[in-house]
Amino acid sequence: MKPQSASSGGVVYIGIDVCAQWLDIHGLPAKKKITRLANTAAGHARLIAALPPECHILLEATGGYEQALWLALLRAGRAVSKLNPARVRHFAKASMKLAKTDAIDAAVLAAFGAALKPAADTLPADWELELSSLVGRREQLVTARAMQKTQLKQLTHRQLTAQAKALIKTFSSQIATLDKLIKTLLAQDEASQRAARLQQMDGIAQVAAATLMAELPELGSLDDSRIASLAGLAPHPYDSGPMRGQRHIQGGRRKVRNVLYMASLRCICCNTILKAFYQRLLIKGKPFKVAITAVMRKLLCVLNRLIADPNFKLAS
Repeated sequence: MKPQSASSGGVVYIGIDVCAQWLDIHGLPAKKKITRLANTAAGHARLIAALPPECHILLEATGGYEQALWLALLRAGRAVSKLNPARVRHFAKASMKLAKTDAIDAAVLAAFGAALKPAADTLPADWELELSSLVGRREQLVTARAMQKTQLKQLTHRQLTAQAKALIKTFSSQIATLDKLIKTLLAQDEASQRAARLQQMDGIAQVAAATLMAELPELGSLDDSRIASLAGLAPHPYDSGPMRGQRHIQGGRRKVRNVLYMASLRCICCNTILKAFYQRLLIKGKPFKVAITAVMRKLLCVLNRLIADPNFKLAS
């Protein structure tokens, strides 16, 4: 697969497949032909030095292995897009690229960029990066603690039970520490206003606000339909000819949906508007899952407007 460039402006699209040790690169000009570099600070610097002036780099989200390179490129002022691997894999299949190696994946990324021209990412603020790390680590510990609590119910050996209880206690202590760090970060000037606006909504406490800010930074910058689609809460049609299929949500950001689900459970109990909306759906015969998803979507739209418009006020 040859390096691809956009027809307008001569932008060269460069695909980089990232793993823990290596960067497989496709699309650099022939005179600077590099196909593999170490995934280290030195390797990142060498790559940036070899990039042509007008280029757009495509990476896949690979569980964090791409993060350091992504930040290095953004801080160097380079256009870079971090893509959902599922989108790239669907593109590869549609292009009949069924073989899969690191080099082929890099070429597919370059072709994806040339064909679809995704928007370049923007460099997050330092506090946004820190908040994302804290929220991500907190979720890991909460998940690990929940697993230990489940396993504890099945243990009968005294020493194994003691080990599980000790782990649960350790996880709880570390989660409490992270909660304090998150609270301190949300009190900073850059984050405090946004966090305060989100927490005006009953059901959105500190953890929910932090998760929304970390996992959905686009909140307040997009219209309601696009923000709902990003979160995976927009119902997609399934029609063909005269057939009208059932609408379904799909894709989107799981962590955001989890937070909105828990917040919606509280809202249908104590928020008069969302409670009435939820009850109307039940009266119409909608099952719980459909009704609560609709509440989640409406809640997200309200939060979107809270951030977008400083003058927007919640109905009392």
